[in-house]
Amino acid sequence: MKLSKKLLAVAVLAAAASGAAEARIQAIGDATADGSEFLFNLVNYTAQNSYTLDLGITVEQFLANPSQPLSFTLSDNNFQSFAAAYTAGNNVAWGVSGGHGVLNELTDLAKFGFYTTSVVPSPSSIDANAPDISNTMGKWNDLVSYIQTQDANSNNLSTFKTVGQQGYTAVYGNDFQTALPFTAQGQLGTALSFVRERANADDFDTGELVTFPGVWNFAINGNVGSLTYTAAPAAVPLPAAVWMFGAGLMGVLRATRRKSLAV
Repeated sequence: MKLSKKLLAVAVLAAAASGAAEARIQAIGDATADGSEFLFNLVNYTAQNSYTLDLGITVEQFLANPSQPLSFTLSDNNFQSFAAAYTAGNNVAWGVSGGHGVLNELTDLAKFGFYTTSVVPSPSSIDANAPDISNTMGKWNDLVSYIQTQDANSNNLSTFKTVGQQGYTAVYGNDFQTALPFTAQGQLGTALSFVRERANADDFDTGELVTFPGVWNFAINGNVGSLTYTAAPAAVPLPAAVWMFGAGLMGVLRATRRKSLAV
């Protein structure tokens, strides 16, 4: 028997109220107020294996301060397995993604949408409307359903999968099986922007893009991985004294030029 969405939401809330532990990472479709937790996904297309890590940060927690720097050191046994099969020059792609799938009230618009890394800061093509955004999030939910990484919100576990195993994330490509109209995952050594596809407040439907102030970076050093999110430094305005000095200098140069011409 297939549960309706309403019954499913009730079941999830009941489990949360009873203190029952989740059997996986919190999915976008769980109808929770804080959204999903972000997921790090790493694929070695050459060695045909993949690694995932539940970062333990929900959409709501991220939105509280999108400029806050984040840092993760990857050295667990699953990453050791990934690193052991990695050779410099392998075709490796990585990215971070998550989302908030509830869109019932106007207040939901503050969080609703798909959050993902992007190879370019402002993709020229994005999901056109809320159903398309939800379709992309559905692909993310499919991916998450096969990686049993979460048994409690505070226990941020990982997976290592090889080709042919359920949870091998390479099958979703770098654009969630083309559901996302831009490239979300980038190669090693590439800094990735972080963006959000959301619905327009005017019609509750039209797709819009938000670009966050930080960039994600990932590196493999031996058998340890380093994942960071760092906000780009804000432009520092020049002190007023500098502008006054510049204006004064230009005045002196003009006066000198007029004197030279007069002579």
